[in-house]
Amino acid sequence: MFGWMGKLLRIDLSTQQIKEERIPESVLSHYIGGKGLGTYFLYHEVPAGIDALSPENRFYLAAGPLQGTRIPITGRCSAISKSPLTQLYIDSGMGGYLGPELKRAGYDLLIIQGHAEKPVWININEDGSTIEDASHFWGKTTHETEAGLRKEDPKSQVISTGPAGERLVRFACLTHNYFRNFGRGGLGAVFGAKNLKAIAIRGSRHRISTPDPDIERELVKQLAQRARAAKEKGHSLHYTGTPWLVDYSNSIGMFPTRNFQATHFEGHKKISDESLEKVYHKNKRRMPCEGCVISCAWTVKEPDHRWVDKNVPGIVALPEYETLGLIGGNLGIDDPVAITRANYLCNRLGLDTISTGNVIGFLMELTQRRLLPKGLQTNGIEFGDAESVIKLIPQIAARVGIGEQLAKGVREFASELGPKVTRLALHTKGLEYPAWDPRGKLGLGLSYATAAAGASHLRGWPSTTKPPEVSAVTILDSLIEQQNLKILKDSLVICHFTHSISPRLSIKDCVTLYSAATGEDTSLEAIEQIANRIWMLARMFNIREYKDTPRKYDLLPYRFMHDPVPDGPTKGYTSFTSPQDFEDSLTELYQRRGCDADGWPTEQALRNLNLTALSNP
Repeated sequence: MFGWMGKLLRIDLSTQQIKEERIPESVLSHYIGGKGLGTYFLYHEVPAGIDALSPENRFYLAAGPLQGTRIPITGRCSAISKSPLTQLYIDSGMGGYLGPELKRAGYDLLIIQGHAEKPVWININEDGSTIEDASHFWGKTTHETEAGLRKEDPKSQVISTGPAGERLVRFACLTHNYFRNFGRGGLGAVFGAKNLKAIAIRGSRHRISTPDPDIERELVKQLAQRARAAKEKGHSLHYTGTPWLVDYSNSIGMFPTRNFQATHFEGHKKISDESLEKVYHKNKRRMPCEGCVISCAWTVKEPDHRWVDKNVPGIVALPEYETLGLIGGNLGIDDPVAITRANYLCNRLGLDTISTGNVIGFLMELTQRRLLPKGLQTNGIEFGDAESVIKLIPQIAARVGIGEQLAKGVREFASELGPKVTRLALHTKGLEYPAWDPRGKLGLGLSYATAAAGASHLRGWPSTTKPPEVSAVTILDSLIEQQNLKILKDSLVICHFTHSISPRLSIKDCVTLYSAATGEDTSLEAIEQIANRIWMLARMFNIREYKDTPRKYDLLPYRFMHDPVPDGPTKGYTSFTSPQDFEDSLTELYQRRGCDADGWPTEQALRNLNLTALSNP
């Protein structure tokens, strides 16, 4: 067998049992790896109706056929679970070195279940796997934990939860490499609920073999050439990383501004890639994922900021676009150093910067509109108040003061305040919004509404530059194609930033990569069928949790549907030409995806996808 190790490692924290299991070849061929493999096991192993913070929930860390090979842009891995934030399906992707290390340790999948009686960490290496006492790490930051574990074994790759995860903040993340994160949905709280502080993995130093080394070498060469071609054309991701998107997003009217009240931030130039370059140009350094030919991540070497903990090894990362959008423009902050500091705090404490920026933005708008109950003390936090944001982030992680309410996420916090403020709460299925306002791109709102995870920008972008000036029905073919491409990338696993090679990665490329890694012949039709199957199975996991028809969960917030953009490039637009256009487009998407008008999978679609053993509730 090539591409796959054919094994999973199952660790039960309740019984302290560790065992290897074979993964049926039929499961691997039907779900590939990464997101697909984790989704399969999540659906079949996690019972409907359980609380995501209960011992019955499970955490799946999954690599794909490409991890550990010489094929570049494959340093990522996937994590899948039931989300503490949404109580629905969640998958999250992360770069770095963890995925390849899991493969070189001999596994395609790691499953964590149960609940430890005391804090523990898991050690996985060539000599075996053990559950170790983590009492001395409990309460420590992610930086302190990773530094401590790497001191014991410098060659290990570590992922840990921070104080936010220990305190079950619903959007706590898991941190690797000091600044890379499984950010969305509260996976850090899944660790915290299980009394699991960290996982350290060290595999062999050998690359994973592919069936034909000549084909592998040619692919390595081609992908490197395509990356160079994009760089020579001036693609900014190769030069500055994701911060270049600040200017771009602002120019097309999609940049989140003051809790998405607007889409054009007057201070965007102060937090753009050019401004970060002016502040940090002497100390910037690249920090690529394993085997990457793009190298988009940047960190700061030896920063002189007084707020950096000099006693703990760690990394100050330059904020990515999503952080610049949600903790910058969305909070009315135009100070790049303040945003960098907030990002550093979130990485140390284990907080997702997207949800953090959303909950604070929501709080700021409540203050602005004088809708915050008198009993909630905020000291008058307002848009643009960077100092108060810096103070508030540790309060959220510690769940003290107003941080206790914010730690629940936008949806639950809003529900506690009553219907008067729910229109200001920006989420889909409980997951807060990324830094791309759907009122600026035709059909993007449909991607947000139908994603199993909720409001994620990594679930498919329609290939159009148009704002929502015509019906979203016109871009459904493109949306479905891009949804499937994202699924395949997360299952193989290969980076989403392969849009920054020239020509950009396509589904046809995924066929080539799959065959090169596994030696199995496949076709465009067959691999699209796999993507459709994974999309449907993730949807079916959610359907088991719904209290009503699925259609009633595939929604956008009131603001994006009814409040036109007040100014800027997309002035006057909402996410759809009308509420009826949204309903019509959703119905058409359902039909093309194999669902009926209420969003239930049809029996014919289940047969076509080899999911007939599964049925609607």
